[in-house]
Amino acid sequence: TEWRGERQSTGAGADASLLSSDEDPQRSEERSSMWGAYLRWLSGALLLAVLVGVDTAVRLRDRPAAVHASGTQAAPVPEGLESLEGLQGDPMPSLNLAPGIVAAVYTYGAPGTADPPLVNFAAKDGCFSGLRSYNEDVLTGVTHQVDAAAISNAYKHAKMSSVVLHASGDSIYTPCPGNDNAPNDADGTVFAEWRLHWENDYQPRLRKVQVAGKDESDQEPFVTASKFVLFAYKSYDSTKHTIEQVGMRLPGWTLVARETRIEGTGTLYDEDPVMLLQEADTLNCALVFTGTNNLGNEIATSTTSFMAGYCGFEGVHDGYRNELWHITKELWPRLRPKLSKCNQVACVGHSLGGSLCDIFAACANSKRMEDPDYQQQMWVRGKPELMPRIEKGGMVYLPGAEVR
Repeated sequence: TEWRGERQSTGAGADASLLSSDEDPQRSEERSSMWGAYLRWLSGALLLAVLVGVDTAVRLRDRPAAVHASGTQAAPVPEGLESLEGLQGDPMPSLNLAPGIVAAVYTYGAPGTADPPLVNFAAKDGCFSGLRSYNEDVLTGVTHQVDAAAISNAYKHAKMSSVVLHASGDSIYTPCPGNDNAPNDADGTVFAEWRLHWENDYQPRLRKVQVAGKDESDQEPFVTASKFVLFAYKSYDSTKHTIEQVGMRLPGWTLVARETRIEGTGTLYDEDPVMLLQEADTLNCALVFTGTNNLGNEIATSTTSFMAGYCGFEGVHDGYRNELWHITKELWPRLRPKLSKCNQVACVGHSLGGSLCDIFAACANSKRMEDPDYQQQMWVRGKPELMPRIEKGGMVYLPGAEVR
């Protein structure tokens, strides 16, 4: 208020210097008011420009230099790659060895991620294998309730098959490219319902999914989607409970890594776990991202929803892009060597975790080897190897993070 008053005073003074001595006082007052309004608008615009500039500078400061530097500066070899055979001293290792890709994506109640929708450059049709699931209850002929997270923004969903899960009767399965704009409330008949966001709705609906009057629960992609519900929700649980539940419900699978990025204190304390599970028979792995687990600060991840670029893709949800970038920066040096021992990698996530999977998979499968975002999250495929079960997960504390 004080700053604005000073600007008004300056505007009046500037206006007065332009008036002739015989100008009509009423006209003088009108012109003074006009100039004052103009200068107030101009000063506000300048302040906004300064704030945007500062915010952009902070974002660029925390990104790899190659993102914002002029010329063709290359990013360094990502930490953790040096330990793999044949990579020491090679600034672009993925040119010599096969980079890892995401074989399939399974998400549950995930919000949209980009506009235009993300595509799979590792597939001729641009489609990701796997399944995007969200719950829906039909209240009347035209009124629907859907998992609130799935309708929480207007971004489009990645190009993949989708299923609208109903508690009884037919669910709606749409093969790839799926319906990248659903769910939405454009016609005012679809409403968000958080009650439909949890495991106790996803698990039973996938176990008995029916499409066009036929039980499809023993067919893919529903079989795997039903199994991976457990992984998606165990990402919120402790390492101990995850080991116990996986051993009981999916005995062929083993938790081989759980790394957690930790930042903040008090109500802003936040943990971002990433899990890796491996199936003994196939040596395939499931990489699991966690959804929102702290409303104190992670809500900003979802509400920071303007468009940005990531890994060469445009129109990506900025909050999700930033979340993924920070997670891979801190945790991939630990996870990269284990990912290289997987036969195939599927990405699994509930809610925000599913959105992170979409962006991660699109980047991994783009093979944009000179992109610093790609280099930060990449891994190199090695010889598949059975990995031992972990008993305790790892933690990466950011400076100033609370230790609990």
